[in-house]
Amino acid sequence: MLEEYAETAPYPSGRFAASLSRNKGRGEDKTDEENMSDRLKAEREAAAARRNLLTRDAIKRTGITEEMIGELVNRFYGRVREDALLGPVFAIVQNWDEHLAKLRGFWSSVVLMSGRYQGSPMRAHMPLSLVGDHFDRWLDLFEQTAREVCPPVAAALFIDKARRIADSFEMASATVAGTIAAPRHVLRS
Repeated sequence: MLEEYAETAPYPSGRFAASLSRNKGRGEDKTDEENMSDRLKAEREAAAARRNLLTRDAIKRTGITEEMIGELVNRFYGRVREDALLGPVFAIVQNWDEHLAKLRGFWSSVVLMSGRYQGSPMRAHMPLSLVGDHFDRWLDLFEQTAREVCPPVAAALFIDKARRIADSFEMASATVAGTIAAPRHVLRS
């Protein structure tokens, strides 16, 4: 019955029929949903393997480790909390241990492509009414801290990513305010 359906079903390249014939005789006549589930699982595993290769390459090229990310995040946000301009913005954080763990996951995902962060940073920052001075000060402190904590090649990668993030947030904030902003941080010297 499944073979008859597979012969008439509108599947591209007969993939369904091919999967049935591969499983025929082994007592493994799978449904379309099971085959899709198997395919998705295989694709996820392949993506995870590619991400692991990219992470190992990033670590090899830059020397960045999870420990370095932790030191950078902890030291940087310690400075942010004490800063006259940024401190009040971050005063809304209720649980700093939880927030720092989330930020370590974010930076791990950004620079090591670890996939540890699953949030939506833009959505979290939009209600804060951030302006250009906030982004400038955030970058000043971040770049200073990255240069102190990281070897030059690692600091350069962190700084490049931070500048792109600042540009993205600043342009989104401007859009929400009904204006247009051009990227300006990537060009910082």
